[in-house]
Amino acid sequence: MPANKRKVFPLHPLSFALALAITAPWAQANTLEITLPELDVRSLVPESSEDVPGAFSLLTQEDLEVYRPLSLHDAFDFVPGVRTIDDDVLGLRSGIGVRGAPPRRSRKVLLLEDGTPINNSAYLDSGAHYTPPMQRLERIEVLKGAGQIVHGPLNNHGIINFRNLRPSLTPETKVELGAGNQGNQLQHLMHRRTEGDLGLVFAYTGQKADGTFDVERHKFNDFYAGVEWQVNDQHELAASVTHFRERSQGYDESNLSLDQFRTDPRSKRQLNQAREFNNISVDYTKLDLTHNFQINDQTRLSTQAFITDLDRPRFQTRGTSPENNGVMEGRDRRYETRGIDSRIEFTPQSSGSVDHQIQAGVRYEDHKFDDRRPVGRPGEALNHSNRGNVFARSGVEGYTRDGRFVEYRGEAFSAFAQNAMTWGDWTLTPGLRYEMFKQAMFTKYRPGSSSEGRGEKERNELFLPGLSLLYSGWDHTEVYAGIHRGYAPASARSEDFPLIPETGINSQLGIRSQAITGLSLDAALYHNRIKNTLIRNSVDSFGDALFINAADSRISGLDLGLRLDSNAFVDSPYNLFAETALNYTRARFSQGALKGNHVPEVPEWAGSLTLGVEHAQGWQLSATWSHFGAFFTDIENTRELDVTGSEDDAGRVQSRTLLSARASYTLPTQLDTTLWIQGRNLTNKLYIADIQEGIRPGAARSVMAGVTLRF
Repeated sequence: MPANKRKVFPLHPLSFALALAITAPWAQANTLEITLPELDVRSLVPESSEDVPGAFSLLTQEDLEVYRPLSLHDAFDFVPGVRTIDDDVLGLRSGIGVRGAPPRRSRKVLLLEDGTPINNSAYLDSGAHYTPPMQRLERIEVLKGAGQIVHGPLNNHGIINFRNLRPSLTPETKVELGAGNQGNQLQHLMHRRTEGDLGLVFAYTGQKADGTFDVERHKFNDFYAGVEWQVNDQHELAASVTHFRERSQGYDESNLSLDQFRTDPRSKRQLNQAREFNNISVDYTKLDLTHNFQINDQTRLSTQAFITDLDRPRFQTRGTSPENNGVMEGRDRRYETRGIDSRIEFTPQSSGSVDHQIQAGVRYEDHKFDDRRPVGRPGEALNHSNRGNVFARSGVEGYTRDGRFVEYRGEAFSAFAQNAMTWGDWTLTPGLRYEMFKQAMFTKYRPGSSSEGRGEKERNELFLPGLSLLYSGWDHTEVYAGIHRGYAPASARSEDFPLIPETGINSQLGIRSQAITGLSLDAALYHNRIKNTLIRNSVDSFGDALFINAADSRISGLDLGLRLDSNAFVDSPYNLFAETALNYTRARFSQGALKGNHVPEVPEWAGSLTLGVEHAQGWQLSATWSHFGAFFTDIENTRELDVTGSEDDAGRVQSRTLLSARASYTLPTQLDTTLWIQGRNLTNKLYIADIQEGIRPGAARSVMAGVTLRF
């Protein structure tokens, strides 16, 4: 098996200087007793978030209950710089982009749950088919732009961490039920408590909805349990387990032509291709174990071991129902990840007027990805319980098509160190991250192909320095700046394996302020220089993405978040509020034949405006206008899809602005009871969400009402 080795960003003088700055304080005497800020590998943003030397956003449990988004994708409308593209009405096919990252399948955003990576396989195939239901989240942490060397890979644009609920000091139970049109149903049950030194959390969430097309039905059930044990003053142990189960019928990734869209924009039955037999299933299991160790007053160690398992079979017909002797085939994928992450934080003695806070860590991950393409016999219906034969051969034992089986394996080791040096109102944080990862592919079964029985290997090493600066000398105001190198591993699932990792030099300058009572501001300018931009260029006959290194690209933009509350100025039981989350991004290729073209899936403008009122007696009402600008789906930037011509040379999706609203009232009863209603796309606008595999319309108007009980 041939092997390749590629080094990116060799250790140069900047990296060496950063290493000296990071490690110098270790040689000093350790005599002061300093209270150490809490370190926990499960968190992305510390509790004292005002000291973060970069751009970040938080969505708390309270925010989610006020905004009442139908899906996790809808929740990100309220975060500056985060954009989503829907592939289904519940956002089950994750499509999250941060700043200049294309949203499709969240391939360029590192997704974490309590610090554990939940992308399919960050080093082999970084898409995502699972994100946790927001009903069981304590908060969503979004880290944007520079200052991200603590985490990797996929750290050019942004990182998102979903923090699950933690045990409460007193017993708490929550029951939530909701129902609405479009087949929407929601059930949620949560209980948490602490008994002595032991804390427990259990949550169940179930949701179902009709899909964008007439053949689609989506549903999932999610189970979560967590335990925390305060062993003594120095040791804390925690464990959690998640199991997510999705069964969606009628879903596939081949959509409508322009003529079909004109005839009936939400119908796949009109195709007479038995699309109702198509299906996708997801079974995701995650287990993590965490140990927090307060070594002494200056040193804290946090370690997490994790296991994830994602089973994602998808099956579709070839145009004829199995009831009419048609053949179904599948893309049956299985991802397994094992890893351990350990970080230490140390506060040594001050050197003169400078205080140091040193953080370092190591991480190891092992990845497995099996890509099977089973087929069925004529008349055989395939689904998660009958997956066909991956070793089928056309013309043998009744099969009319060949199966395929490719194995991918990955291994990664990373380490980082950074030193936050504070003098007066200034904090300078140099840091350095090292990443080494291996990719290997082996074609176990592919009849008629010269690749059968053969494989390839690839090894990459990267040094990623970073430098951030924070000034906090103004009242309730912080100014931050930073520059760091980041990267995204290339997908191993490529006809041109191995591709080159996408690397970037990423910088930002921002301000966040609450200096004016009742007004909060968070704004950041950013610029990314991306080399070997990874782009999904086309799809194969089954609708699966094929990737290429397109060209270098340049990304510049602005994030802006503003909120104004009237109760800071007027003594009244009413609070009128206005909130906006705005993003401008200019993402263009910068070399070769593509120079000047837009990077696909990145609109120039996106954002939301929310206006609302809340009353001290427990009711609130608000409405949100969400805008998603026009974007291209192809690197050639072909023309906009419109009512004339054909879709063959069309790659531009039109912009849209959608209206959503919600209202809630907490009853004045002994039992904590809240009645609520929420709706999205209230004008029932027919719009195109994506055209990369044909035309997929966005979700129709939906309204859901429900009740939340706490006791």
